[in-house]
Amino acid sequence: MRRSLFRLRRSLVLMGVALIGAMLVLAGCSVAQESDTTADAPEASGAAIIEYLNAADYQNAWQHLPGVEPMYTGGEPHGALLSTYFNAIALQAITDKAGSIPEGGMVVKENYMPDGKLAAITVMYKAAGYENPEANNWFFLKYAPDGVIEAEGPVQGCTECHGDVRDNDFLFTADVK
Repeated sequence: MRRSLFRLRRSLVLMGVALIGAMLVLAGCSVAQESDTTADAPEASGAAIIEYLNAADYQNAWQHLPGVEPMYTGGEPHGALLSTYFNAIALQAITDKAGSIPEGGMVVKENYMPDGKLAAITVMYKAAGYENPEANNWFFLKYAPDGVIEAEGPVQGCTECHGDVRDNDFLFTADVK
């Protein structure tokens, strides 16, 4: 009888530990999924965005478009090879065909030379409170692999080129409608 009670108690303790462990894992997952909400989004500045992207580990934590190879053929002005990452906010808007990307949405495009060398990183970001009515409030950023900012803000060349897809919220890479 004592041995049965001991086994029962041990089983209950082990199940409790397993349950607590599962709850901690699930809590960690929900925190990870919420990590690119507007609450922790950077301000609309190149330096703040670069710091945010480095901390967010976007290359491992963010998604490529479903059905699109991680590295695909590109063209001017971005590069011969491209790899595009979407934070959860942008990807959800694309998946839902929301019509536009909401505040907090970010698209990161790595621009590679034909030999596979990273040439630049370009970013489109809908920052809270940032206004760029000519480009549906997108903040544009281009920086070198070493972090040197080459262009930021309402970049005229970006606005003009992406204006060709104005009806798709200035996105070439994915349909939002």
